Amino acid sequence: MKRAFLILIIPFLSACGYHLAGTGSTLPPYVKKLYIPPVNNMTPRAEIQAFFTSAIREEMIKRGKKIVDSEKEADAELIGTIVAFRMRPVGITTAGEGRRFSIIISGKFYLKDLRTQRIIFQSSSYTYRTEYQAEGSRGINFLSLQSDAIDRIAREFARSMVSTILEGF
Repeated sequence: MKRAFLILIIPFLSACGYHLAGTGSTLPPYVKKLYIPPVNNMTPRAEIQAFFTSAIREEMIKRGKKIVDSEKEADAELIGTIVAFRMRPVGITTAGEGRRFSIIISGKFYLKDLRTQRIIFQSSSYTYRTEYQAEGSRGINFLSLQSDAIDRIAREFARSMVSTILEGF
């Protein structure tokens, strides 16, 4: 009886569409090589461009995509702009400096299939929210936010955005 039940149920389980997060892709199967030019930056922080470009490229590589140096070598091109990097203190020190911050990053991104010239993914208002806890006894402000903090935030943003592009959520 148990065996008959298993024989009947297994085909249904395998066809339910379930898959592990991080293993699927909504891209056409031939899209293996991506060209990712530097992310455009419309924020007051000049170095954000380098951090976000690097983080997005590295996340795509982790997900099995090859990053190439030119559009001519690529199957698809990812164009992005960081529109806003807002940081608001949600916790302060006794001296009135920010200790914990709410960070909101907004961007515009699109992925273009270079074979068909179709847009595979587009978001004109991709928003990522996180919190950042300042280290040490002193607080910080936006301009003194350390490079390692921006790097960590860029990597979290990239992980979220690349998941959205590749997995469709």
